[in-house]
Amino acid sequence: MRTDARIGVVGATGAVGSVTMRLLRERGYENVRAFASGRSAGKELEGGIVVEEATPDALAAGGLDVVLFSVGTSASRELVPHAVEGEALVIDKSSAYRLVDGYPLVVPEVNGGRALEAIETTRVVANPNCCTIPLTCVLKPLHDAAGLRRVRVSTYQSVSGAGAHRMEALLAEPQAEHNLVMDWSWDGDETVEE
Repeated sequence: MRTDARIGVVGATGAVGSVTMRLLRERGYENVRAFASGRSAGKELEGGIVVEEATPDALAAGGLDVVLFSVGTSASRELVPHAVEGEALVIDKSSAYRLVDGYPLVVPEVNGGRALEAIETTRVVANPNCCTIPLTCVLKPLHDAAGLRRVRVSTYQSVSGAGAHRMEALLAEPQAEHNLVMDWSWDGDETVEE
């Protein structure tokens, strides 16, 4: 991506968004806008960037080439269409568009060419979850070399997957009180993850 690209980061103050902001800064991107919930609006981030509230109007107003979404599924479902209306290309890391017909599910090292489809169609690129991305990077060459028919995987995600607020709560707990917390239900062998 060109370093002069106009980039928006929705969820800029969260666990993933704050890392995204740091990486963009380190890599020389200067035309970056930070968006988050109303609770974080007005907060000044490193580099003097002031957080804007992520509202439908703010995202539909245009002025952004690419918008990186690092928010929950419901927020992505609400806000992504407005960023697209503003003519941005959206890269969404939530599950809102994963496995939805017409939206390419992309791991750049595996099927990056599919992202080009989004430019001409939906303008939304979906990302698989954090476990799927590295797994497909390993499985793709194995599939190409030997032909895989089935892979069964069990993953256990860290508390960081629940966001910065949950990591802070965990750090505040006495270690003896840490407990396994599951925020999903099992229905057969599979979950809603891809």
